[in-house]
Formats: sequence, structure tokens, C-alpha cells
Amino acid sequence: MASHRVEPLTQCRTLSALPSGPIGPEVAFIGRSNVGKSTLLNALLGRDGLARTSKKPGCTRSMNLFLVDGRFVLVDLPGYGYAKTSRAVRSRWSSVLIPGYLRERQALRGSILLVDSRHCSMDSDREMSALLRGTGKPYVIALTKIDKLKRAERRASVDAAGALGPVIPVSGRTGEGLPELWKWITQVVS
Repeated sequence: MASHRVEPLTQCRTLSALPSGPIGPEVAFIGRSNVGKSTLLNALLGRDGLARTSKKPGCTRSMNLFLVDGRFVLVDLPGYGYAKTSRAVRSRWSSVLIPGYLRERQALRGSILLVDSRHCSMDSDREMSALLRGTGKPYVIALTKIDKLKRAERRASVDAAGALGPVIPVSGRTGEGLPELWKWITQVVS
């Protein structure tokens, strides 16, 4: 995957802290804690270490905005579900911050819902896909860690995730699916 010019813009812990002026169209990265958001962002942008990765769930604790190629903004949202943080903070992310951003952000053009290919029928993912459908904006399911499944398991996982929305199987480790995901992003922000 080609490297892109990426400028970290800001980290916001509240909706009111988001930039109010136009920077560019935005695409949100959303997923459960430990689904591989940071790994996928780093692979997609061709920049190791841009988004912090860890084995511990819940490393992303703010909305992190990245200006890509001077054209659009990728927004890395905190993970929902389990995270190594207080219950109150997790509740604020999943009930206020994430839904508020998805429903109210005028610059948002589309969202990428990351779902672990090994666990693609979780209630929290179904609830998030319903929220995304309700916004009326385009979204796609990035079925992560697809490289960890055998061929038959892949087919079953893609079929199951298809109930959530359109699916692009991806691997931040092997690069599988990244060109297709990049194509989807460029179409949404055009």
C-alpha cells in the first residue's frame, strides 16, 4: 500500500472540542475495542506508528483526526465495548461521544465499521450498524483479521457480517482488502 501524506490534526475527548470550521470531508473509523482500528489505519495510510497499537483494549481514548493528502480527514473513534478504563468513561464513549459524532457531524461523509472476522455476530456490532443505517450516510463493514481464518471460515464470516452491511474483508497485517477499502473511501469523500 502506498504511503500517504498524513497530518495529525487534533485529539478531542468531547464533541465540543472538534474543529468547527471546514477542514475537509470526514470518514469515521469505528469498532469494538481491540478490533484492530489502529493497525488498519496504519496499514491503510502506509505509516507505522501513526495510530497507537497495543494488546490492551481501549488505547484510543479520544477522537483522533488525521488530514490525509490535504484532501480529507480520517477520524479514529474510541472503541466501544470492553476497554481498560472506567465504566463511566466507556459509557460516555458509547452513549454520548460516538453516537453524537455520527448523528451530528456535518463534515462526516461515511463510516467504516470494523468487525473482527472471528467474532462477527456480537450485539454491540449489530447495534452500531443499526446506528449507522439510521444516520443515512454511507458505511461499510471492514471485516478485520481475515488472514487469521481458513477459507471455509472466511466465507462463513463474510456471510454473517453481510447482515450488518456491505463487507470488505481486510487484513492490516497482509494488506488484503486495503485497495478496495481505499477505493471506497475516495468515492465517499469525492
